[in-house]
Amino acid sequence: MQPGDRVRVIANPGRVGMVGNEIDGSPARRRVLVQFLDGSEEFVLAASLEKVGHESVGPYERIRSGRFGRASDLRGLITHFRLSGKLANLIYSLNTTNTEFLAYQFKPVLQYLETTSHGLLIADEVGLGKTIEAGLIWTELRAREDARRLLVVCPAMLCEKWRDELRNRFGVGAEIVNAGELLKRLKDADRDPRATFALIASVQGLRPPSSSQWESRDGSTPRASAQLAAFLDAAKVKEPLLDLTIVDEAHYLRNPETRAHRLGELLRTTSMGMLMLSATPIQLGSSDLFTLVNLLDAEGFPYERSFTQLLEWNAPLVRLRDKVLSQRMSCTQFMEELDAVAGAPLLQDSRQVKYLQSHPPTDAELASSGRRSELADQLDRVNPLSKIVTRTLKRDVQENRIERSVSIIRVKMAPVEERFYDEVTGRVREYCAGRDMSEGFMLTIPQRQMSSCMAAASREWAGKIRADNLDETAYEAYGDADDDAQKPKTLGPLLQQLAIIAHTSAEASHLEAVDTKFDELRAHLERYWNGNPDAKVILFSFYRGTLAYLERRLGSHGYKCFKLHGGDDKQAIINAFRDHSGAAILLSSEVASEGVDLQFSSLLINYDLPWNPARIEQRIGRIDRIGQKQPKILIWNFVHSDTIDERIHDRLLTRLGIFKRALGTLEDVLGREIRTLAYSLLSHRLSAKDEIRRMEQTELALANRERQQERLEQEATSLIAHGTLIQDKVRAARELGRFIRGIDLRHYVVDFFDRHYPGCRFVQMGDDPLTFNAYLSTAARSDLEAFLAGDRSLGTTHLLRAGERDARIRFDNTAGTAQPHEERITQTHPLLKFITEQVRLAGTGVGYQTVSATELSAGVDVSLPRGIYVYAIARWSITGARTMERLEFSARHVESGDSLEADDAERLANAAALSGRDWLSTHNMLDVAQAADVYELLQEDLDDRFERFSALAEMENLDRIDQMVSSLSDHLRNEQGRFNERIQTYRLSNDENKIRLIPAERGRLKRLEARFEERIAQLDLRRKLDKQNNFVSAGVIHVS
Repeated sequence: MQPGDRVRVIANPGRVGMVGNEIDGSPARRRVLVQFLDGSEEFVLAASLEKVGHESVGPYERIRSGRFGRASDLRGLITHFRLSGKLANLIYSLNTTNTEFLAYQFKPVLQYLETTSHGLLIADEVGLGKTIEAGLIWTELRAREDARRLLVVCPAMLCEKWRDELRNRFGVGAEIVNAGELLKRLKDADRDPRATFALIASVQGLRPPSSSQWESRDGSTPRASAQLAAFLDAAKVKEPLLDLTIVDEAHYLRNPETRAHRLGELLRTTSMGMLMLSATPIQLGSSDLFTLVNLLDAEGFPYERSFTQLLEWNAPLVRLRDKVLSQRMSCTQFMEELDAVAGAPLLQDSRQVKYLQSHPPTDAELASSGRRSELADQLDRVNPLSKIVTRTLKRDVQENRIERSVSIIRVKMAPVEERFYDEVTGRVREYCAGRDMSEGFMLTIPQRQMSSCMAAASREWAGKIRADNLDETAYEAYGDADDDAQKPKTLGPLLQQLAIIAHTSAEASHLEAVDTKFDELRAHLERYWNGNPDAKVILFSFYRGTLAYLERRLGSHGYKCFKLHGGDDKQAIINAFRDHSGAAILLSSEVASEGVDLQFSSLLINYDLPWNPARIEQRIGRIDRIGQKQPKILIWNFVHSDTIDERIHDRLLTRLGIFKRALGTLEDVLGREIRTLAYSLLSHRLSAKDEIRRMEQTELALANRERQQERLEQEATSLIAHGTLIQDKVRAARELGRFIRGIDLRHYVVDFFDRHYPGCRFVQMGDDPLTFNAYLSTAARSDLEAFLAGDRSLGTTHLLRAGERDARIRFDNTAGTAQPHEERITQTHPLLKFITEQVRLAGTGVGYQTVSATELSAGVDVSLPRGIYVYAIARWSITGARTMERLEFSARHVESGDSLEADDAERLANAAALSGRDWLSTHNMLDVAQAADVYELLQEDLDDRFERFSALAEMENLDRIDQMVSSLSDHLRNEQGRFNERIQTYRLSNDENKIRLIPAERGRLKRLEARFEERIAQLDLRRKLDKQNNFVSAGVIHVS
């Protein structure tokens, strides 16, 4: 062995280096200096080394010659490719968050990864976890793309909820910011692309003024929201400043004329990706839906007039997909339907359709549920519309079938209450008469306050009533939040009359003394708590005065009350309520509770009833949601007998099933109709018979609207991908371990430093296999510090802190707060980024032997026959319109020759990597020549599968690029028209200030054209797929 020879360690063949000139030790134990490929140097016993020839030895020859690596090599290779790649068949967000596993919540994750527009509307019904789904997508992007900048835009009352959810469930420290603070952070990101943040802002605080107010004309400083709008508008020609923007309650953006919609436009152009969350209607005939979809993907859905046309052209494809799933189809029928699909203008040139025509499924395949599901997924891939919307309904989710038990508690009024009710209702009717709906409905609010609690209303009216109190009740009861909502102009006289009534008709103290509604509430609570002594009860009211009244009166009877309304510290109050030992009641308004999770309670009391069904469902959705442990929840509705509220409850809300089920897409429509009816009843002096006839007319109209809505919901399947296969993929990923665990991270990190940085120590703490005291050598600390400096990540780990010799670390890939003086190592920790980068720079697989021999003990259950298996693993990479990577597995039983299904082969290899030990007796038990021949068969299987996979991917890629280029070209022409129209307007204005803007507009247009032309050119370059089928690992596994 001479200086300059290339050698490797016999016991660790992956450790390769070059012999130096220095020697050490006695002649009997001669050591030579070896410079290893990882940059380290050490003296190694010459007898423990072997020369490496210049010839390249492949896996076949290694197996045939019995040159096997160790179990740690297999483990390291699999974990390295999982962590360093963007594997399509791995779900990086799986089992990493503090959330219960529900397969349907990963549907949006997989759909978002499939989109080319990076835009998705999540339209699940209330209570199914849209916030969790958005958080999972952000977790996935952090792991896959090293995403660093997140913005959440939501109604102001939800900001704290988002902050708490991100911190507690996903380990994301987010800040709540205003427009000025957001502007500063975006400017920082513009200067430093490595800037990292997670920010939350209210839609109300960010909404821009009209564009004419973005810049000052009188020397004053524009508002922060105006400055933000101007900055976002200028930034749209640059690279995206945000990795992901999440818009909660996205229906506020549905009107193109509002400032909220303009905010959405500005944010979309500066965000790489955008998620919209809304439980509002999915109506294909609605302009609202087009507006949201256009914001998400203006290139794919540029014009409203073409939206309906695209849906019509797409109808045969959707019809075929649904028939495939229905189990009633032969090959002949399939081909007839496919010919209709091929005739649609949208799909005439689709390569994927032509492939299906030339490779039709057999009758046997169409009889197989698994193959039908795969075909449905393949047809969805042809469908250009199916990835933009994801929707889950409660009726489709087996995991959350909660029964709603509804009780109506009718309260007969005392004579003094009847007189008060009749007099107030009469005065309200007088003021409503002759006024139109847009203004007059606000005049019904005093009547709604009275129906909630007469004593509280009388007390307020007798005091100093303010118009903004009515505004608050209106929003609580109806949920109106339009930018241009009309306010009543004639409240003064009505308020004066209410004050007179309160003073003369019935004193508040008298109404309190005979409060029949409160007496019924107290009696029902007593009976309930006698049978459920520690139960938590939720009571809703839309009137702040009622909440204060109930808090005082219930408290005087010894009940523990917690009150929650706008302006309170919601989470602190909820935590105190939840953690209180013993029975308690939460008195809440709906605005304060929007987005709040109260599923630890199973009794909800509607002390008053909003006339907006969406508000009712929001209330019930606080406890009828994911995490509710009771199979049945109780809903108590309180109404005064023989009142308008009782009649609306009985003839409309109950008959339409408002309390029994989530109507979802119909709630918004019902709210407008019922509000119109209620105003009509109050604005006209109708007899009881006339009132009933008017309600029957409304009931009939609403029933017709419900049938129409169900039809629209059914048609919406053309926008929503087939969900069954997606959920099956998620369940398979969980079963097969297609995610990163703490034990994977532990082995990967410890193995790496043991191999490449001698002198590092990782000492396990007690019996916990994931907690260690860690010490890094000087070389390791130096290299890690240099990497973190380049990554702008200094200060993110305690491992480099001066003066700290050992650091307590825990390998835990779930979000959460570490114990004091303990650092959590997750898949996004900078230490993992450092390791994967070091391995990548050293060359694929360097440091790991690519052929291993592993043994699984009898205690490891892989549900396979015992014996010897040969396995092979390949990494497939396809780069085109999007990049897709995956690890593929193949395995055979040596003795029987039986091939394993791909999933079983993956399960076997993962078990060997995680729980296997070095198989040291291969020379006694293994016929290496036979094993090598089996490996050749496995490689042939992987090659054949890759050819099929890449052929389908190439057709899908070309279809995607054709669609994207066409959409980009259309969008560019549209933008050019807008710029040229604006330039022409400036030219003809004879306004010198506007004329001076023309060169700037031309410059922006030129930059925009250059950006679009560059994107089209980049897409054209991707027409030819870069296809790689790379060997990862092979070897033998002994299942004992």
